[in-house]
Amino acid sequence: MSEVVLRVHPAAGGWWVDCDLPIEPTYFRSGARAEDVARSLAIHLSGAGHEVKVEIRDRSELTVATQRYFAL
Repeated sequence: MSEVVLRVHPAAGGWWVDCDLPIEPTYFRSGARAEDVARSLAIHLSGAGHEVKVEIRDRSELTVATQRYFAL
């Protein structure tokens, strides 16, 4: 399967989690909660055979962290 990129990035008053797959983006008021959900989703997607890259961006849209999950 191809690589899926999950992004945690700023939104007005909160944080978005979105990805390359055709699923709805999710809004969180807490950045920590958004990161937790992105990591949990990455674990589930890797279990389904996807290579997953999680990108965490700050308020200026700079990537501050990247984590990879390999297909199981």
